[in-house]
Amino acid sequence: MSGTAPVVVAGAGIAGLATAIALARRGIAVEVIERAARLAEIGAGLQLSPNAVHALDRLGLREAVSAVAVAPEAVRIASVARGQPIARVPLGDGAARRHGAPYWLVARADLQAVLLAAAAADPNIRLTLSCPVTALDEEPGGVRVATPAGEIVARALVGADGVGSAVRAAIGGTSAVPTGKVAFRATAPVEAAAAIGGVRLSEDAWIWLSPRAHLVHYPMHGGARLNLVAVAEATADEGPNGNGTNGNGGEWNHAAAAEAVLARFAGFPPAVRALLAAGEDWRRWPLSTVDPAGLWWHGRTVLIGDAAHAMVPFLAQGAAMAIEDAVVLADHLADARADETEAALAAYGRARRERVRQVWAGAARNGDIYHLSGVAAAARDTALSLAPPGLLLAGFDWLYGWRPAAAR
Repeated sequence: MSGTAPVVVAGAGIAGLATAIALARRGIAVEVIERAARLAEIGAGLQLSPNAVHALDRLGLREAVSAVAVAPEAVRIASVARGQPIARVPLGDGAARRHGAPYWLVARADLQAVLLAAAAADPNIRLTLSCPVTALDEEPGGVRVATPAGEIVARALVGADGVGSAVRAAIGGTSAVPTGKVAFRATAPVEAAAAIGGVRLSEDAWIWLSPRAHLVHYPMHGGARLNLVAVAEATADEGPNGNGTNGNGGEWNHAAAAEAVLARFAGFPPAVRALLAAGEDWRRWPLSTVDPAGLWWHGRTVLIGDAAHAMVPFLAQGAAMAIEDAVVLADHLADARADETEAALAAYGRARRERVRQVWAGAARNGDIYHLSGVAAAARDTALSLAPPGLLLAGFDWLYGWRPAAAR
């Protein structure tokens, strides 16, 4: 097989586009194939911690993303039982100096638009829609990828096709596992935010902790709208997968009635409930995970992002881990000859697995802590209220301090 064969990336979400750009920046031709007929917004907002910003900087996109991002001064942790904030993780300039990059809040559609523009402007990238992977066949020196548009003979295939990855299934990877939790997502106009404890709910990022449920909200779109993510335990009629089934089948993105969301969060403070009531186009997302201990690569096929290690969003690291993956994968492939591709993919997996495992486990642990009840919740709230803000920020050094290796 020719050493000039492209790398095929299956999936044109954040993981896939970031991977395509990272590879193209290193001089590698990329074919991005996407099963959807159009690229629509999936989700409303996301958080880009300093480690993600470092990776975006490597892609040459820091300035472009900065133009559509909001830089909060803090993450405010609030207790529903106390009805007010109990702790503050400082961000802003001090945290940016500590970790070498800012902490940003962005609309997912805004980030995707930046990535799409960068991909469209790069002659090393070609994007084809309505083009799912229908089969793949490893062969000496490459992988043959079958699609409705025909076969592509590739140097490597990158599965960036999310938690329900068809590429992962094709190589015998680990199945997604329902968590028993459901995320309700919406956006609200910033004018709907009142103030609690002298601080407007439209300022900074907030986490409200409550037994068996929590709420995250923060500004995006230049501060014009708020992203709302309300997480609760799945009810019996929803099933452990959150969609009325006991398995991984069925649609994972459902419309949700605002009244049903308000009923699930009836015990929250009035100002918070008013914010929830202002939410528009509520969607229900059952949360599933993919164990990072599973198969990430096989021959010349490799997984990144949610396809390899989907995690719960309780450390706000899903997008960050995908962008980190993209940079590290591109570095390994760019430093390898065509006949070293399999070894390069394996080296990428080994380089990423332990960090991702720690983040994946930390996110799961946060979910348990957020949903504590009774005496355990009271002890958590007291401990957080007594913790110095600087100490809370330092607790994230292991996560936010990551930087990509210098490009060779």
